[in-house]
Amino acid sequence: MKAIISGAGIAGLAAALSLHRAGWEVAVIERARQFRMGGYMIDFFGAGFDAAERLGVIDALRRRSREVGAVDWVDETGHLDARLSYRLMQGAAGGRMLPLLRGDVEEGLAEALPMGVALRFGATIEAIEPRPNGVGVRLAGGEAMEADLLVGADGIHSNVRQLAFGDEEQFLRPLGYETAAYFFEGETVRRRLEGSFAMMSVPGRLAGFYEVGGGRLASFFAFESDGRGRPASAAGELKRRFSDIGWVVPDALAAAPADDDDIYYDLVAQVEMPRWHEGRVALVGDAAYAVSLVAGQGASLALAGGTVLGEALAEGGDIEAALSALGARLRPVVLDKQRAGRRAAKWFVPATRLHVGLRNAGLNVLSTPLFARLLSPLFSLNGKGFSVRA
Repeated sequence: MKAIISGAGIAGLAAALSLHRAGWEVAVIERARQFRMGGYMIDFFGAGFDAAERLGVIDALRRRSREVGAVDWVDETGHLDARLSYRLMQGAAGGRMLPLLRGDVEEGLAEALPMGVALRFGATIEAIEPRPNGVGVRLAGGEAMEADLLVGADGIHSNVRQLAFGDEEQFLRPLGYETAAYFFEGETVRRRLEGSFAMMSVPGRLAGFYEVGGGRLASFFAFESDGRGRPASAAGELKRRFSDIGWVVPDALAAAPADDDDIYYDLVAQVEMPRWHEGRVALVGDAAYAVSLVAGQGASLALAGGTVLGEALAEGGDIEAALSALGARLRPVVLDKQRAGRRAAKWFVPATRLHVGLRNAGLNVLSTPLFARLLSPLFSLNGKGFSVRA
């Protein structure tokens, strides 16, 4: 059996590893010229952690884990308002939580790829042709390929989803925010952070800064959307949105990359679909069921989704029936995570100073040992629904 996977991100690489282990011949098509490393910081736990163990990549991810003792929440002057103990949260998760850059997860998965997986960079699928027992694709440039299964693992703006299911507008559910992230160098910012992982929050806006090694710093921004979509200049839009804020923000904005390609910028949205496969075309990760960054588990569910796809198809038999059964099993879990993400959105970027204050008070409570112990059952149960072996 042969699979073509569109997208060499977390979901696509996990699917490639899992399908190859199940005996499939796998080719991965990626439009970028190389692996895209970096990205924003994530809490990696739950379903993805369990799947990473089954794939045999958890040690590679542990080696890439970042050192985070606590997350400081500050106001626009840098005054500390709340501190969330990361070590307590890791303890509540039984140690099964890793602070990672999103790119660290991709790097760990890419490192584990066997020689038998074919990687094609700088390639894009231009057309999909359904077949009775398979699928044909045509790449930009005219090259034709055939497979028993096409997997769309190409993100929230999935090209495969567009070709096989229709325009993305019918599936995207914007949550009312936009986000941006980039790496930069800035000695003044580095000194003022003093090694902390700091998140600045004012009504309708959030900015985070932390060191990632090698003299580099990472930035992260989220803010209420005005509905205009991606601006002509991402750096210019960030300066427009955050220019009135002090602390380290002016220096970080001044050091933003001049090239927009070096700035991640997108809307915060979820993907809602009635089904995740059409014939021999299947979607995984954000292409199928993006939960949004405010839900906090997009990378985890992407890795889990790619993994269980291969596990579900390991037994052979009717591919479409296996995809339908897998979708029915996973849908309740995905819908639950999406609901949680929508509830969390207004606290992630609070709209008023009252909401900011209430959120900060809640974060301080979370950092008490008693509350961390109360949370531990939630972490231990988190990943069990996203596994064909549960």
